[in-house]
Amino acid sequence: MRYTFLAVVLILCFSLSAKIPEKTTVQPTPAQQAWMDLGFGMFIHFGINTYYDKEWSDGTLDLKAFNPKELDTDQWCATAKAAGMKYIVIVTKHHDGFCLWPTKYTKYSVKYTPYKKDVLRKVVHSARKYGLKVGLYYSLWDRNNKLHDTNEAAYFEFMKNQIHELLTNYGEICEIWFDGFWKKQQSGWEKPITDETGEKVLAGEKSHERDLKFIQAWRNEGAYRWQMDHLYQYIKQLQPNCMVMNNSTTAYPGVPLHPVDVRSGEKYKEYNPYDQKIWNWLGKETYLPLQIETTMSVSGNAEFPSGNWFWHANDTSVMSVDQIRNQLEIAREMNANFLLNVGPMTNGKLRPQDVEVLGKLINP
Repeated sequence: MRYTFLAVVLILCFSLSAKIPEKTTVQPTPAQQAWMDLGFGMFIHFGINTYYDKEWSDGTLDLKAFNPKELDTDQWCATAKAAGMKYIVIVTKHHDGFCLWPTKYTKYSVKYTPYKKDVLRKVVHSARKYGLKVGLYYSLWDRNNKLHDTNEAAYFEFMKNQIHELLTNYGEICEIWFDGFWKKQQSGWEKPITDETGEKVLAGEKSHERDLKFIQAWRNEGAYRWQMDHLYQYIKQLQPNCMVMNNSTTAYPGVPLHPVDVRSGEKYKEYNPYDQKIWNWLGKETYLPLQIETTMSVSGNAEFPSGNWFWHANDTSVMSVDQIRNQLEIAREMNANFLLNVGPMTNGKLRPQDVEVLGKLINP
């Protein structure tokens, strides 16, 4: 796709700050608008999976492998800043349960690795050094903690304690990005769940009626099992301006799993003029902005053929400058934020090809 010089400037000077259509009567809250004004961010998948050539693992990988001897979070944030990004979202705990901070509530964390140091704190320090806001990804599903499958009430307290650590020890957090809800929601799916990522559907099978049925199923089962109503209010007590979002999977992109402040549109690739911004919640219409997430890798494995999230030595694929600009334009047209993932290598630095491409976004 070819761009005029003016179009490139408009995209990259980040006019991606989302604007509300004039005909919309329901407005975002000041906190939502502040988050929307961030526009473009960096997503970072880095953890125990990085050291075992895995996208997902089962919570049993040996922690002895985790040792990023050249960890350079300044490089991550400097690269993000140079690309025009305004925030960074770090995976604090993926489905495997490995924690990137020295939590008090599990031994499956950086504290018990050869590295020992608090990676999250280093990321936060670097982000603030480069003027970036900080967001956190947290997996609800935890394959290391057996309480997840045996005692929902006890597991909820475990999650609540960890979220308290994350939202009280690292300063202002602009968003918390939940993932992995599907492991406790058995109803609502229109097709059998044949893998661990939820329902597999084709684009033509999606419909608004289907989305609404899924939301109702979530309210009847999923939200109850995760105690999301309570968790949302707890987060707001700790950080009122932190945007809460819950990844609804690629099968239901843009569908709000209430209660949330932001919707997730994982791997949206085309402009969707029908994206619904106004949703009914607690008896009134509510504006819910969208965040589109994708990854710099473009050729993944059998499970994730559209691109890897964590680093893999044999994956040298990378989005081109024009592809990223195209995604930025799609996000702008949809009044959405765009979160672009990188997977740091085992030494703790970004892939050279990611640094090179992101460095050309503003200065070709």
